Amino acid sequence: MTSIDAPSPSVTPSSHAQSADYAAQTSLRVWQQRSLMTLAALKAATPRTPLRVLALPGFAEAHVLIKDERAHASGSLKHRLAMSLFEQALVEGWLKPGRPVIEASSGSTAVSEAWLARQLGLEFIAVIPTTTAPDKLAAIRAEGGKVVKVDDAALLCQHAQRLADVSGGHFIDQFRHAATASDWRSTTSLPGECLSQLASHGLPPLEAVFLGAGTGGSAATFARHLRLKGERAKVIGVDPEHSVYTACWQHFQTHGVRHTALTPPCASNPIEGIGRPCVLEAFRPEDFDDYLSIEDSRSQAAALWLAEHAERTEQEELAAGPSTGTAFAGLLQTLEARRMRGESLRGSWLILACDSASRYASTFGNQAWHEQHQVRLAPHRQWLKSLTARS
Repeated sequence: MTSIDAPSPSVTPSSHAQSADYAAQTSLRVWQQRSLMTLAALKAATPRTPLRVLALPGFAEAHVLIKDERAHASGSLKHRLAMSLFEQALVEGWLKPGRPVIEASSGSTAVSEAWLARQLGLEFIAVIPTTTAPDKLAAIRAEGGKVVKVDDAALLCQHAQRLADVSGGHFIDQFRHAATASDWRSTTSLPGECLSQLASHGLPPLEAVFLGAGTGGSAATFARHLRLKGERAKVIGVDPEHSVYTACWQHFQTHGVRHTALTPPCASNPIEGIGRPCVLEAFRPEDFDDYLSIEDSRSQAAALWLAEHAERTEQEELAAGPSTGTAFAGLLQTLEARRMRGESLRGSWLILACDSASRYASTFGNQAWHEQHQVRLAPHRQWLKSLTARS
C-alpha cells in the first residue's frame, strides 16, 4: 500500500506579518483593558472633596460655599478632567504602551495628567507657556513629567501636536475634548457631588456657581448636569483681563453664534489656569448665563484675602490659587449688585477651590513679584474689607 503524505502548509512572509500583527493587537487590547481597570480602581478610590462654608458677615443672608478640589490626590480640580481624558483616550485606542502622552497646559492639568500617567506607567510631556509659575513646573516634574516651554501661549496646541507627530505619542488635547470627555450625568460627577452635599447638609438650593473657563470643561459639566436635574441655578463665568472669552460670550449673546476670530485684551499679570488668548474648541458660550471680567489685581487680592480670612476666623485653611480668587471676586460683585437692586441673597452660592496657593509661591504669593509687575492690591483689599465686614 502506498501512502501519500499530506503536503506541509507553506509559510509565507505575509502570514508571518499577519500573525505578528494579530499578536501585537492582542497585546495592545490586553494593555488597554488593564489600564482601564487601573483607572476604574483609582476613580473608585477617589473620595468626595469637602464642601466648606465661608462665613461672611457682610452677606449673612447668603450661604457662600467652597468646593475644595485641592483635596484630590494630584492637588487640583483638574484631577477629574485628567481621569476623564485618559479614560476617553484609552477607550478610543489613542494611548499606546511605550509612547508618550503629551498635553498643552498652563500647569494644573499637566500636574494631574503627569500623576495619572505615572500610575499607568506612561511617559508624560507638558507643553507650557514660559510664564508658568516655577512652582507648577516643579510639581509636574515631581510627578515624573517632562516640560517643554513655549513663548507664545496661543501656539501651545500646535507645538504639542507637532511633538506628538515626531515622537509617535498622543496629544491628549484638553482644549478640544474637555467638554465632551467629562462625566456630567452621574451623581458622582462634580456637580452631582455638589448637589448631593447641599442636600445632605440641609443647605438651601444652589443659586449660582462661579467658574473661570480655561478649557470650558467644568462649565459644560455643570450646565449639562443642572439642566438634566431641572435645577434653576445659574452658571456664571469669571474671566481675567487677558482673556477673549468675555468677548466670545458677549458676541454669542448678541448674534447667537460662536465667534472665534477675536483679539485678546493686553494684560501684564495674567491669571494662570483660566482665560485664553484665543477661543478653543471646548469653550461653549451657551453654557454660561452671565460672564464677568475681573481685574487681575482684584483676583489676586481676593485669593490672598481668602487665606488671611481663614487664619483670622480660625476656619479651615483656604490658601488657594489666583483663579479661585477670580471666582470669589465675581461672587462678591454679584452679591453686591443684587443687594443694590434690592434683590434677595438667599440660597447657596458656590465657587471651587481649584488648586493650592503653594503652586504660586514665587509669583502672586511673593511681594517682590507684586512690585516687579506693579500689582495694585491695596484698593482691592479695601473693597474686600468694605464688602465682607458689613453687617
